[in-house]
Amino acid sequence: MIQFRGKELRTIDLTLSKRADYAVRAAIVLGRAWPERRTIRAVALATGVSEVFTPHVLRSLVRAGIVDARAGRSGGYALAVGPEDLRILDIVEAAEGPLATKRCTLRGGPCYWENVCPMHSTWSEAIVALRGVLRNAKLSEVIERDIDLQMGVLETPADSHRRGPS
Repeated sequence: MIQFRGKELRTIDLTLSKRADYAVRAAIVLGRAWPERRTIRAVALATGVSEVFTPHVLRSLVRAGIVDARAGRSGGYALAVGPEDLRILDIVEAAEGPLATKRCTLRGGPCYWENVCPMHSTWSEAIVALRGVLRNAKLSEVIERDIDLQMGVLETPADSHRRGPS
């Protein structure tokens, strides 16, 4: 809850879907290990995602060319390029598809040009801004923050969901 003019308001949940969340988690694990490979079991354990769902997440990253998969004894999963060359937007969209609105903000269905709602341009600008932030965010930066938070180097942000030391 947040305060607005002295009243508590509910907040809108603008978090990633579970699939995109898991894809980012898996990318962080693989990025921290890069260039080494990790097994499905190792990725599942490090991310807290079930071993049943982890292959699905990794498969979407492989299809997008973000992750390389190899079978066999020395196989496993590794980032296809270094974490400094991967954008968070690419990881999210590999899991979910293009980040865009599919329905009119006010009317619930498609927002047609001849019947566009008054929120259309405002919401479109917000999506463009979000895409821009995620496009500019590199996986290496997220990994660095993750390590710093884990080591207690960075102060946990006030709006964080982390509880105590990692």
